Amino acid sequence: MGKIHCPVCHSDLKKELSALSDADKKLALIILFCQNNYNTIHPDTFSFIKIGLKIAGDFGLKNDENILNTYYAFYLLHHEKRNKAIDVCNSILPGLLKKRNYSEFGLAIIILSQIEWAKGNLEKAYEVVGMGFDLLKNKKNKHRALIRLNWILGGFSLDLNEIELAFHHYQISNKLCVDETDLGMVSYVKIGLGSVYKNKKNYPPAYGLFKEALAASQKNKLWLVESRSYFELGSIEMAQKNYTKAHELLKNSYDIRKKNKAFPALVSSLNSLAELDLEMHNLKHAKSKLREAESICIDKNLRAKMSSVLLLMAKLAETTNDYKSALNYYKKHTQLEKEISKITIENRNQYLKLNYNAKKTKQENALQRLTNRKLKTALEKEKELNELKSRFVSVASHQFRTPMAIIQSNTDLVDLIVQKSDSQLSRPILKANGRIQREIQTMVGLMDEILVLGKITSGSTLILRPRNTNLEDLCQEVASAFNELQDESREAIIITSGRTKNVNIDRNLFKHILNNLLSNAFKYSSEIEPKIKIEYEEHTVKISIIDEGIGIPVKDLPNLFTPFHRATNVGDIKGTGLGLSIVKEYVELHGGTIDVQSNLNNGSCFIIDLPYVKE
Repeated sequence: MGKIHCPVCHSDLKKELSALSDADKKLALIILFCQNNYNTIHPDTFSFIKIGLKIAGDFGLKNDENILNTYYAFYLLHHEKRNKAIDVCNSILPGLLKKRNYSEFGLAIIILSQIEWAKGNLEKAYEVVGMGFDLLKNKKNKHRALIRLNWILGGFSLDLNEIELAFHHYQISNKLCVDETDLGMVSYVKIGLGSVYKNKKNYPPAYGLFKEALAASQKNKLWLVESRSYFELGSIEMAQKNYTKAHELLKNSYDIRKKNKAFPALVSSLNSLAELDLEMHNLKHAKSKLREAESICIDKNLRAKMSSVLLLMAKLAETTNDYKSALNYYKKHTQLEKEISKITIENRNQYLKLNYNAKKTKQENALQRLTNRKLKTALEKEKELNELKSRFVSVASHQFRTPMAIIQSNTDLVDLIVQKSDSQLSRPILKANGRIQREIQTMVGLMDEILVLGKITSGSTLILRPRNTNLEDLCQEVASAFNELQDESREAIIITSGRTKNVNIDRNLFKHILNNLLSNAFKYSSEIEPKIKIEYEEHTVKISIIDEGIGIPVKDLPNLFTPFHRATNVGDIKGTGLGLSIVKEYVELHGGTIDVQSNLNNGSCFIIDLPYVKE
């Protein structure tokens, strides 16, 4: 049939369809258009889907019919026809799976799970996604489905404030997106990763990812993605108190959503604009936006969105000292949340299993905010104590260095004197002096680690000073320093693969990461050379520190990055149990992840996955 060119907009599609007489070509064109443009949810979309469904029905093309029905279900979802969308998805899933239409299969699972999530049936939503994974077992070339399933799990995890789990799922989706042609899906994966960074208050990479999604959406006319990108960019500007810029971006999101009648998302835009007005003390404007949001929620029966509107109304009333109205709004909000989630005292454990109790507790405690002003004082005291702890750790560390430095200088002097002496005691004195010097270095290293840990636990922000760095050169620098301390038979080996790309990292922090991991590799393996493996991939660089040492028992792996935790098989090998916890903090500060693979008595491999972050 030849290659089909996909039109950009609905008017172009209409022209091309009218010029075609071949039904097969018409059907193929409609399917291709839906695959590339379903994220636009244009009002004419359904009419083209109906044309395609009629052609497929007339010719008995069941597979094409199933594919088109997937995009029909997506259309139904965004037009608040959830029950119909459920029926359509359930009817097409077996056929999509049988014919290996994995992109549409994944989209159908997303639709079903999102509906359950919106209804408050969290366990059911997870069950739907789990069913998707189960059905894909032993299937080949299923990556397009896995992109979508991991993406939706990332979204669920974000909602439940499981940030690391969300990052894990979004990363999997991102790695699988290499050959993905669904540009809307690729953009939503970027938005997901950006949302994780935003949650961590690591705004530069978040902003960059949202900008990328915005550019892609504007180029490909994907208004859903465009409005979401504007929304996220606006929320970052608001968090940084750039209120003028925040208002511009959030207003752009609002305008797009209002034009396209995307009512649930429109309420979110109104809520954020109202929050911004509250921050700027534009109370009249805030009230106007919340009234508009309330009207939409009532008209469209958006109960979940109404809950967030009520919460903001309570805050507004509290700001104006209208405590009676505030209390009333808080009560309505809490009651509505309970109704939506179908939560009672008896079934609360169900939510505890999902780590959702923190959110519910926060909502219920909102009722006490009007009278429990002591909480604010307590939080301020806690902050003060944390700062005091941080200062104490810092002062203690520095105070400790002075006597250590004196002892070190005196041991150096003893070495110098003894080396010039011919006394029979020279050798044992030098040996003892060497032990003292080694212990001094251990103590200094320990104080350094305690100082860093004190900053982390006290909530202090570690400042990242990234610069363009050749990773191979940095690894070689660290490895060379270690190699000089080893005997000739044992050196760290560097292995690279992929096309070399410079990275933006804090050289000092990253040297600490490499020093710690390489030190462990030498310390816990006595014969085989440790390896540093650098793998340059499309979106990330992977750095692996590999040894063939004693390995780590399975029972120790979950707590390996916990401060002061040491594996149970280290024996007399010295260590503090602080190094790996600090390494993890430094890696995550760079927006990366660290994982470990280990076999007892066969060695360990620490794997750092680091995204390329633009300057």
